[in-house]
Amino acid sequence: MPSTPRPRAEDAATYYETQGDGRPIVFVHGGWSSSEMWAPQVQSFAEEYRTITYDVRGHGRTTDSGSEPYSIERFVEDLRALIGTLDAEDPVLCGLSMGGIIAQTYAARYPEDVAGLVLADTTRWIPPLPIPLSGFQKQTLFPKPVVHSYIRAIGVEAYFQQLLMGIQAIEGHQWLALTPEIREFAIEEIGEFDVESYLRIFDALYDFEGCDLGAITAPTLVLAGDHEASAVREQSERMAAIIEDARMETILDAGHLANLDNPGAFDDRVEHFLHERVEQ
Repeated sequence: MPSTPRPRAEDAATYYETQGDGRPIVFVHGGWSSSEMWAPQVQSFAEEYRTITYDVRGHGRTTDSGSEPYSIERFVEDLRALIGTLDAEDPVLCGLSMGGIIAQTYAARYPEDVAGLVLADTTRWIPPLPIPLSGFQKQTLFPKPVVHSYIRAIGVEAYFQQLLMGIQAIEGHQWLALTPEIREFAIEEIGEFDVESYLRIFDALYDFEGCDLGAITAPTLVLAGDHEASAVREQSERMAAIIEDARMETILDAGHLANLDNPGAFDDRVEHFLHERVEQ
């Protein structure tokens, strides 16, 4: 049932919802989205598990009245505070896209506190290249001030539409979601962000340089839709190879938002993983 936001610090209050009992599963949504993207998973898992969904700082109904820059590390500490507030011991973390970056960083920083990890359609860093770009390389190839100016000039929705068209041109197929209704839902969510809010989240991803995947000890399931961008799939394969107790599986008939494109297959893979490797 919905819970009221609880303050983490003077400048923020995290909105969350919990349903069910049992081992906690914390679902971490992607960038410029909200906890609403996990509705099918809550319906599937709340009968057996305690599901926790929340809006990451600066997203959805989580307030942020401060002016401090966003960072993946800050998002991780917000998540740790929420888990502590809810006494959600030994949780399974399930993150998609930016949520997967948050989840993997949490599991690397606090390996003893995570019972299982699901990383869906995510990467180790942005852009998803085989090796990370240094701060200097990023500023040379993709100067942040230039990107900021361009997004401010054309607006968030136009920028994102251009991004979608660019990825589709490279991949030769739809990427974000194969289902028109899911694409519309995702684009509507992104449209809720004004330019400055969008850029604060963009900067958190731009500045992140990865975490130590070798420090992750929790059993890990890496998932990617069969229509995910090839660079992201390659990153997923590398993550599954680096994390000691990890395996990768593909969700058929799904794009980047695999949990919404094909929730039945997504939930089946996660449920099998939980029963076989977490709840044994």
